[in-house]
Amino acid sequence: MESTGAQVWTGRNQLEAMSLPLPQPAPAGLLLQVTANGICGTDVHFLNRAPTAPLVLGHEIVGRIIAFGPAHERHDADGIPLAEGDRVALFPWLPCGRCWGCRRFGPGATTCTDAFVYGIPPEAIGLPPLAPAPAGSDPGPTLTGGFGRHVDVRPGTYLWRVPEDMPDTVASLLDPLAVAVRTVDVTRTPTGTWDEVLTPDSTAVVLGLGAVGLLTAIVLRQTGVGTIIASGSRPARLAAARAVGIDVVLDTHAQDAADRRRAVLDLTRGRGADLAVDATNSAAALAEAMALVRRLGTVVEVGNIVPDGTTVQVDPASDVCQRNLRLLGMSFNPPRSYAEGMALLARHDLPFDRLISGTRPFDEADAALRDLTGDVVKIVLTGS
Repeated sequence: MESTGAQVWTGRNQLEAMSLPLPQPAPAGLLLQVTANGICGTDVHFLNRAPTAPLVLGHEIVGRIIAFGPAHERHDADGIPLAEGDRVALFPWLPCGRCWGCRRFGPGATTCTDAFVYGIPPEAIGLPPLAPAPAGSDPGPTLTGGFGRHVDVRPGTYLWRVPEDMPDTVASLLDPLAVAVRTVDVTRTPTGTWDEVLTPDSTAVVLGLGAVGLLTAIVLRQTGVGTIIASGSRPARLAAARAVGIDVVLDTHAQDAADRRRAVLDLTRGRGADLAVDATNSAAALAEAMALVRRLGTVVEVGNIVPDGTTVQVDPASDVCQRNLRLLGMSFNPPRSYAEGMALLARHDLPFDRLISGTRPFDEADAALRDLTGDVVKIVLTGS
């Protein structure tokens, strides 16, 4: 059997270069040569702990089809024909289709209780952990994540053909962009309701200027939100925020939470924002987001998906009920969000390339993860 290379998560803060078997695709599966994989902030969180079993990380996957299984239908999730050599981007969740969540809500992230997820340790997102290898056997890791040069794509995986003129690096933004799309979608209400927040005269605040925060700002602009305020600290991210057209950028190093709240109140004639999205990985930012919105305002928490043991204090009476606050948690992503995301990525008038701070070859995954903790927005592993 042929082999290929992968960076395997084997211990706390430890990636090990390994040679893994390159399988034939399953009858209804396919085999990808990975051309790009975005480094996600959750990858850094995962590496801070030891895996239950060795795993190839990486879920923001773009790759070139090198082989189909004989039963593959050879079209993408939108019905576009596929051929060997085409590039595709993946929906990393593969729901079982059998559990109550799948039957009730359809194939979405976090609804399935028995899902497979490319490049993510299942226990980190509330699923049963990977079972350690039985005594006396060592099947080893398999090609299930984008930190390898190939991915064995399982039957039933949703994927989208990447347009020929779209760079691999931009295509790798599909997963975080889908998160941003869904973050905005969950705030939608019938037109004219009291809690409607996506209007030309509304003000939205985005806390956190990583990829999800910046992409959320771009999506908010496309929905017609009138004024967008965002806060962050790293110079590269502050510059990216201005480059993508955010109206007011607040530097959290220069302004404390009280200063930022005063700035939002000043910009909204003392009312507060209509919508606040916490896209940080800091639990404290949720309390700040709740303090930034007006009565009948909406807050979406999307940044704190991986638990770290940190909690915040909320008074359900004064913080929520008395202000008629709508508080939404977001980690459910349906394939539809990816389809909408791909349509946005295909537009040439949106500045997605401004989010790509740099690239690293697959053999430098360790360095790419270190890069992400510095003054960057997005680092992408590529085949070169």
